[in-house]
Amino acid sequence: MRVDLAIPVGLAIGLAGIIGSVLVEGGSLLAFVNLSAFLIIGGGTLGAAMVSTTVRDVLRIPHLVRKAVWGWVGTDSAVLILTLVEAAQRARKDGILALEEMGSDPATDPFLARGIQLVVDGAEEASVREILKAEIAAMRRRHQRGIVLFESMGGFAPTMGIIGTVLGLVHVLAKLGESGTEGLGAGIAVAFIATLYGIFSANVLLLPMAGNLRAKSEEEAFRREMVMEGVLGIQAGHNPHMLEARLRAFFPAKKADEAS
Repeated sequence: MRVDLAIPVGLAIGLAGIIGSVLVEGGSLLAFVNLSAFLIIGGGTLGAAMVSTTVRDVLRIPHLVRKAVWGWVGTDSAVLILTLVEAAQRARKDGILALEEMGSDPATDPFLARGIQLVVDGAEEASVREILKAEIAAMRRRHQRGIVLFESMGGFAPTMGIIGTVLGLVHVLAKLGESGTEGLGAGIAVAFIATLYGIFSANVLLLPMAGNLRAKSEEEAFRREMVMEGVLGIQAGHNPHMLEARLRAFFPAKKADEAS
Protein backbone atom coordinates (compact mmCIF):
# COMPACT_ATOMS: atom_id res chain seq x y z
CA MET A 1 0.00 0.00 0.00
CA ARG A 2 1.44 3.36 -0.98
CA VAL A 3 0.32 6.94 -0.52
CA ASP A 4 -1.14 8.70 -3.54
CA LEU A 5 0.95 11.86 -3.30
CA ALA A 6 -1.34 13.71 -5.73
CA ILE A 7 -3.91 14.21 -2.96
CA PRO A 8 -1.75 15.75 -0.18
CA VAL A 9 0.36 17.71 -2.68
CA GLY A 10 -2.68 19.02 -4.55
CA LEU A 11 -4.42 19.94 -1.29
CA ALA A 12 -1.28 21.70 -0.06
CA ILE A 13 -1.03 23.69 -3.30
CA GLY A 14 -4.69 24.69 -3.13
CA LEU A 15 -4.41 25.77 0.51
CA ALA A 16 -1.15 27.61 -0.16
CA GLY A 17 -2.77 29.57 -2.99
CA ILE A 18 -5.75 30.59 -0.88
CA ILE A 19 -3.73 31.40 2.24
CA GLY A 20 -1.17 33.27 0.16
CA SER A 21 -3.86 35.44 -1.41
CA VAL A 22 -5.16 36.35 2.07
CA LEU A 23 -1.72 37.24 3.38
CA VAL A 24 -0.81 39.25 0.28
CA GLU A 25 -3.87 41.42 0.84
CA GLY A 26 -2.81 41.93 4.44
CA GLY A 27 -5.69 39.94 5.88
CA SER A 28 -5.75 37.77 8.99
CA LEU A 29 -6.30 34.02 8.78
CA LEU A 30 -8.13 34.09 12.12
CA ALA A 31 -10.84 36.17 10.48
CA PHE A 32 -11.78 33.11 8.42
CA VAL A 33 -12.23 30.82 11.43
CA ASN A 34 -15.90 30.40 12.30
CA LEU A 35 -17.25 27.43 14.22
CA SER A 36 -20.91 28.00 13.38
CA ALA A 37 -20.15 28.11 9.64
CA PHE A 38 -18.16 24.88 9.98
CA LEU A 39 -21.04 23.18 11.76
CA ILE A 40 -23.54 24.28 9.11
CA ILE A 41 -21.38 23.02 6.25
CA GLY A 42 -20.29 19.80 7.94
CA GLY A 43 -23.59 18.83 9.50
CA GLY A 44 -25.77 20.07 6.68
CA THR A 45 -23.74 18.37 3.97
CA LEU A 46 -23.57 15.05 5.83
CA GLY A 47 -27.28 15.18 6.62
CA ALA A 48 -28.24 15.90 3.02
CA ALA A 49 -25.93 13.12 1.81
CA MET A 50 -27.49 10.69 4.26
CA VAL A 51 -30.98 11.54 3.03
CA SER A 52 -29.94 11.14 -0.62
CA THR A 53 -28.15 7.81 -0.09
CA THR A 54 -28.04 5.55 2.98
CA VAL A 55 -26.49 5.68 6.44
CA ARG A 56 -24.29 2.77 5.44
CA ASP A 57 -22.84 4.71 2.52
CA VAL A 58 -22.13 7.76 4.68
CA LEU A 59 -20.40 5.59 7.29
CA ARG A 60 -18.07 4.37 4.53
CA ILE A 61 -16.67 7.88 3.98
CA PRO A 62 -13.53 7.25 6.13
CA HIS A 63 -12.91 4.03 4.20
CA LEU A 64 -13.31 5.84 0.87
CA VAL A 65 -10.91 8.59 1.94
CA ARG A 66 -8.38 5.99 3.05
CA LYS A 67 -8.73 4.21 -0.27
CA ALA A 68 -8.20 7.43 -2.18
CA VAL A 69 -5.14 8.48 -0.17
CA TRP A 70 -3.49 5.16 0.68
CA GLY A 71 -5.24 2.63 -1.51
CA TRP A 72 -4.23 1.59 -5.00
CA VAL A 73 -5.80 -0.36 -7.83
CA GLY A 74 -4.81 -3.82 -6.74
CA THR A 75 -1.87 -5.83 -8.04
CA ASP A 76 0.62 -3.94 -10.20
CA SER A 77 0.29 -4.46 -13.94
CA ALA A 78 3.89 -5.76 -14.21
CA VAL A 79 3.17 -8.46 -11.62
CA LEU A 80 -0.09 -9.42 -13.33
CA ILE A 81 1.55 -9.76 -16.74
CA LEU A 82 4.42 -11.82 -15.31
CA THR A 83 2.00 -14.10 -13.45
CA LEU A 84 -0.17 -14.62 -16.52
CA VAL A 85 2.81 -15.43 -18.74
CA GLU A 86 4.16 -17.90 -16.19
CA ALA A 87 0.72 -19.49 -15.97
CA ALA A 88 0.57 -19.76 -19.76
CA GLN A 89 3.97 -21.45 -19.82
CA ARG A 90 2.99 -23.91 -17.10
CA ALA A 91 -0.36 -24.69 -18.75
CA ARG A 92 1.32 -25.31 -22.10
CA LYS A 93 3.88 -27.62 -20.51
CA ASP A 94 1.85 -29.50 -17.91
CA GLY A 95 -1.77 -28.83 -18.88
CA ILE A 96 -4.51 -26.58 -17.51
CA LEU A 97 -4.94 -28.66 -14.35
CA ALA A 98 -1.40 -27.68 -13.31
CA LEU A 99 -2.78 -24.21 -12.56
CA GLU A 100 -5.09 -25.45 -9.82
CA GLU A 101 -2.57 -24.55 -7.12
CA MET A 102 -2.28 -21.00 -8.47
CA GLY A 103 -6.06 -20.62 -8.41
CA SER A 104 -6.20 -21.50 -4.71
CA ASP A 105 -3.06 -19.58 -3.66
CA PRO A 106 -3.97 -16.63 -1.37
CA ALA A 107 -0.98 -14.71 -2.75
CA THR A 108 -2.51 -14.68 -6.24
CA ASP A 109 -4.54 -11.64 -7.23
CA PRO A 110 -8.17 -12.53 -6.26
CA PHE A 111 -9.65 -11.69 -9.66
CA LEU A 112 -6.93 -13.62 -11.48
CA ALA A 113 -7.36 -16.55 -9.09
CA ARG A 114 -11.10 -16.72 -9.83
CA GLY A 115 -10.44 -16.65 -13.55
CA ILE A 116 -7.84 -19.41 -13.29
CA GLN A 117 -10.17 -21.48 -11.13
CA LEU A 118 -12.96 -21.19 -13.72
CA VAL A 119 -10.60 -22.42 -16.41
CA VAL A 120 -9.36 -25.29 -14.22
CA ASP A 121 -12.97 -26.27 -13.47
CA GLY A 122 -13.56 -26.68 -17.20
CA ALA A 123 -15.88 -23.73 -17.82
CA GLU A 124 -16.39 -22.81 -21.47
CA GLU A 125 -14.77 -19.68 -22.87
CA ALA A 126 -18.08 -17.86 -23.19
CA SER A 127 -18.97 -18.67 -19.58
CA VAL A 128 -15.57 -17.52 -18.29
CA ARG A 129 -15.86 -14.24 -20.18
CA GLU A 130 -19.45 -13.68 -19.01
CA ILE A 131 -18.66 -14.36 -15.34
CA LEU A 132 -15.53 -12.18 -15.29
CA LYS A 133 -17.30 -9.35 -17.11
CA ALA A 134 -20.13 -9.56 -14.56
CA GLU A 135 -17.57 -9.24 -11.74
CA ILE A 136 -16.02 -6.18 -13.38
CA ALA A 137 -19.46 -4.61 -13.81
CA ALA A 138 -20.31 -5.33 -10.17
CA MET A 139 -17.05 -3.71 -9.07
CA ARG A 140 -17.84 -0.61 -11.14
CA ARG A 141 -21.30 -0.35 -9.55
CA ARG A 142 -19.83 -0.73 -6.06
CA HIS A 143 -17.25 1.97 -6.70
CA GLN A 144 -19.85 4.22 -8.29
CA ARG A 145 -21.77 4.45 -5.00
CA GLY A 146 -18.78 6.06 -3.30
CA ILE A 147 -18.06 8.32 -6.26
CA VAL A 148 -21.66 9.54 -6.44
CA LEU A 149 -21.63 10.13 -2.67
CA PHE A 150 -18.71 12.56 -2.90
CA GLU A 151 -20.17 14.19 -6.00
CA SER A 152 -23.51 14.76 -4.26
CA MET A 153 -21.74 16.15 -1.19
CA GLY A 154 -19.81 18.46 -3.50
CA GLY A 155 -23.14 19.72 -4.80
CA PHE A 156 -24.71 20.12 -1.36
CA ALA A 157 -21.81 21.95 0.31
CA PRO A 158 -22.07 25.26 -1.65
CA THR A 159 -25.82 25.30 -1.08
CA MET A 160 -25.29 24.77 2.63
CA GLY A 161 -22.84 27.66 2.49
CA ILE A 162 -25.53 29.90 1.04
CA ILE A 163 -27.93 28.78 3.76
CA GLY A 164 -25.31 29.61 6.38
CA THR A 165 -24.75 33.02 4.83
CA VAL A 166 -28.47 33.78 4.80
CA LEU A 167 -28.74 32.74 8.45
CA GLY A 168 -25.78 34.94 9.28
CA LEU A 169 -27.27 37.92 7.46
CA VAL A 170 -30.60 37.43 9.22
CA HIS A 171 -28.76 37.41 12.53
CA VAL A 172 -26.82 40.58 11.64
CA LEU A 173 -29.91 42.45 10.41
CA ALA A 174 -31.87 41.39 13.48
CA LYS A 175 -29.27 43.06 15.66
CA LEU A 176 -29.16 46.16 13.46
CA GLY A 177 -32.09 47.72 15.30
CA GLU A 178 -30.48 47.06 18.67
CA SER A 179 -26.93 48.25 18.10
CA GLY A 180 -27.20 50.44 14.99
CA THR A 181 -24.72 50.16 12.18
CA GLU A 182 -21.72 49.47 14.42
CA GLY A 183 -20.08 46.23 13.48
CA LEU A 184 -22.37 45.78 10.48
CA GLY A 185 -19.49 45.27 8.06
CA ALA A 186 -17.77 42.75 10.34
CA GLY A 187 -21.02 40.86 10.84
CA ILE A 188 -21.68 40.61 7.11
CA ALA A 189 -18.11 39.44 6.51
CA VAL A 190 -18.53 36.67 9.08
CA ALA A 191 -21.83 35.65 7.46
CA PHE A 192 -20.13 35.12 4.10
CA ILE A 193 -17.56 32.75 5.63
CA ALA A 194 -20.15 29.96 5.37
CA THR A 195 -20.29 30.43 1.60
CA LEU A 196 -16.49 30.34 1.50
CA TYR A 197 -16.43 27.09 3.48
CA GLY A 198 -19.04 25.52 1.23
CA ILE A 199 -17.33 26.46 -2.04
CA PHE A 200 -13.90 25.51 -0.69
CA SER A 201 -14.95 22.08 0.60
CA ALA A 202 -16.76 21.29 -2.64
CA ASN A 203 -14.06 22.36 -5.09
CA VAL A 204 -10.90 21.56 -3.14
CA LEU A 205 -11.96 18.45 -1.21
CA LEU A 206 -15.18 16.68 -2.22
CA LEU A 207 -15.31 16.90 -6.02
CA PRO A 208 -11.55 16.26 -6.46
CA MET A 209 -11.91 13.24 -4.15
CA ALA A 210 -14.72 11.92 -6.35
CA GLY A 211 -12.52 12.40 -9.41
CA ASN A 212 -9.65 10.56 -7.74
CA LEU A 213 -11.85 7.59 -6.84
CA ARG A 214 -13.28 7.52 -10.37
CA ALA A 215 -9.79 7.41 -11.89
CA LYS A 216 -8.76 4.58 -9.55
CA SER A 217 -11.93 2.66 -10.37
CA GLU A 218 -11.34 2.97 -14.11
CA GLU A 219 -7.72 1.87 -13.74
CA GLU A 220 -8.70 -1.17 -11.69
CA ALA A 221 -11.41 -2.10 -14.20
CA PHE A 222 -8.91 -1.72 -17.04
CA ARG A 223 -6.43 -4.04 -15.33
CA ARG A 224 -9.14 -6.59 -14.70
CA GLU A 225 -10.07 -6.52 -18.36
CA MET A 226 -6.42 -7.23 -19.15
CA VAL A 227 -6.44 -10.13 -16.71
CA MET A 228 -9.61 -11.49 -18.31
CA GLU A 229 -7.99 -11.46 -21.75
CA GLY A 230 -4.94 -13.17 -20.29
CA VAL A 231 -6.99 -15.91 -18.68
CA LEU A 232 -8.92 -16.50 -21.89
CA GLY A 233 -5.62 -16.60 -23.79
CA ILE A 234 -4.33 -19.27 -21.40
CA GLN A 235 -7.53 -21.26 -21.84
CA ALA A 236 -7.18 -21.03 -25.62
CA GLY A 237 -3.57 -22.25 -25.43
CA HIS A 238 -1.95 -19.12 -26.90
CA ASN A 239 1.81 -18.96 -27.20
CA PRO A 240 3.20 -17.40 -23.96
CA HIS A 241 5.34 -14.90 -25.89
CA MET A 242 2.39 -13.83 -28.04
CA LEU A 243 0.21 -13.60 -24.94
CA GLU A 244 2.79 -11.38 -23.23
CA ALA A 245 2.93 -9.07 -26.25
CA ARG A 246 -0.86 -8.87 -26.26
CA LEU A 247 -1.04 -8.02 -22.57
CA ARG A 248 1.67 -5.36 -22.80
CA ALA A 249 -0.30 -3.74 -25.61
CA PHE A 250 -2.87 -2.75 -22.98
CA PHE A 251 -0.45 -0.17 -21.59
CA PRO A 252 1.54 2.71 -23.11
CA ALA A 253 5.01 1.89 -24.37
CA LYS A 254 6.72 3.55 -21.40
CA LYS A 255 4.70 1.59 -18.87
CA ALA A 256 5.20 -1.63 -20.79
CA ASP A 257 8.98 -1.09 -20.67
CA GLU A 258 8.81 -0.55 -16.91
CA ALA A 259 6.94 -3.84 -16.53
CA SER A 260 9.82 -5.82 -18.02
